[in-house]
Amino acid sequence: MKELFVAVDAKHYAKMNCATCHGDGASNGKFKMPNPKLPKLPTDEAGFKKLAAEKPAVMEFMAKKVKPEMAALLGLPEWTPENQTGFGCYECHTKVK
Repeated sequence: MKELFVAVDAKHYAKMNCATCHGDGASNGKFKMPNPKLPKLPTDEAGFKKLAAEKPAVMEFMAKKVKPEMAALLGLPEWTPENQTGFGCYECHTKVK
């Protein structure tokens, strides 16, 4: 996954490691996800549309690169509106309350 992130922002992700996504659990071997320290995501379509308007490059990167690659690495189907049990955003990110 580091290769994907470095390709999009080499400087910011130069020191990316397991803790970047898994947080403190990476240091003690507990890689529990979702990680509440990652950015919280909206819970409805309107919230995602707003986020996509505010951060289009990040949203496109996460949707078209990160989500499918993580699903493939984990051997899981990818979340889609038709397959809502697949690997999706909330596997890594918590929801805005």
